[in-house]
Amino acid sequence: MFNRREHSRPLQMRRIVRFALCVLALSVGVVLFSARIPFLSHRATEFTSITEPSSWPAAPANMDILLPTLYPSQSRTWITENQKTTHALFRCIEQSNCGRNQTKVVIIVAFEFIGTMEGGSIGGEAIWALSTLRALSNLGYSVLFAPTMDRAVQLYHIFHELVRVVIAHPEQATECWWNGSCRRTKDNPSGIPAWKIFSFSFWQQPDNPLGEKWTLSPEDYRPPKPNTYLGYSIEAQCHRHPFVPHSERSQQAYILAKELFFFHPSGRAWPPEFFDLASESTGVAILAGAKDSPGAPVQASPSDLAPSIKNLGPMEQDEFYDVLSRSVVLIGMGDPVLSPTPYDALCLGVPFINPIKEWDRQNPSDRNNWDTQHDMLKHLSPPYVYHVFKDDRDGFVQAIRDAQAHPIESFVLDRMKMEAVEYRLGRILEHNWWAEAAALLQEQKTTIDEPMFIL
Repeated sequence: MFNRREHSRPLQMRRIVRFALCVLALSVGVVLFSARIPFLSHRATEFTSITEPSSWPAAPANMDILLPTLYPSQSRTWITENQKTTHALFRCIEQSNCGRNQTKVVIIVAFEFIGTMEGGSIGGEAIWALSTLRALSNLGYSVLFAPTMDRAVQLYHIFHELVRVVIAHPEQATECWWNGSCRRTKDNPSGIPAWKIFSFSFWQQPDNPLGEKWTLSPEDYRPPKPNTYLGYSIEAQCHRHPFVPHSERSQQAYILAKELFFFHPSGRAWPPEFFDLASESTGVAILAGAKDSPGAPVQASPSDLAPSIKNLGPMEQDEFYDVLSRSVVLIGMGDPVLSPTPYDALCLGVPFINPIKEWDRQNPSDRNNWDTQHDMLKHLSPPYVYHVFKDDRDGFVQAIRDAQAHPIESFVLDRMKMEAVEYRLGRILEHNWWAEAAALLQEQKTTIDEPMFIL
């Protein structure tokens, strides 16, 4: 659905196949010619048996020369994936049996994707990246990875009009904008069109040279200038862990705080004595999984953690999910904001205490003026989310007590189900971004003399 360019796709596909076959023919020709060099001084009749076609081994199927290599190191996973995808794409074009969306290429440069594939930490950005990869796979698109924008340009040169979009980190998108060999310009007509480059940005502000529409977001951020909402799903990783019946759970509360500095007085929502009082009055054991970070903006002292808190320290992902799934409530500390963990908790049947950090003192019940730890959940009510004003001791204890008394089953927001993510991603990839870019250029004519980019 990319405007008038769609009619040229079959021609482009045939050109790719011809190119691959030409490379194959050239390679075979070089091999055959090299094999004959030692015999050039002899009479041809002496080597008739060598040159007879029937004496040569059968040639492999055309695409067998592109079989992927399985690297022992996990850091090469993305290379193997590129080889597998390219092999499958060329083979299906050659055999005219490509699957739905298989001839539509998505180039991914954002390091959240490759870093996650190489075994990096599983933070919010990584969870979003894994969800996006799963949705792309389910929809059938051909995904290729590039560690740098320069490599992305090389892939674009090969697949050209088959490339639907390039997904980059905001810094990479900006780098390409100012790199003379990356973005398509009058002086660099073979570069990637600016309108095909999207920023993969976790935060609310637009972070792409073309603005908010070319900024993909994990959450449905609202006006004045909303980004393009992609979103993510935690269903797959949540459902890997069995739901623990409430009758089998420990009376424990888990604190959302992977770093010790979240307990520092400068940012915490609850002082230590709140936890001691809550543990004593409700009978819950309070757990955390926080680590010390020498480079943190502030350093927590031992007194910042209440005696009632048992810190389990850093945990592997499976261990973390096991502890969370056996809890009766997840307690927010005020930071980190917009973490995926509350979504995980709800899916595992664990309600969330969401601290309200700022509010309208004249109208404290107006949620539109709340600044909470997780603003995307501030319109969800008990028994799923309990909103408590910062430093409200009685409200804090009561929320834990209410969570104990009203257990919930597994709950996933409709917008965070995989089918919803796939629907939004499909609309993004099939949207006519060429026309959007053309409209943007027309709009800019009134304020600038030279166009910012070319189509």
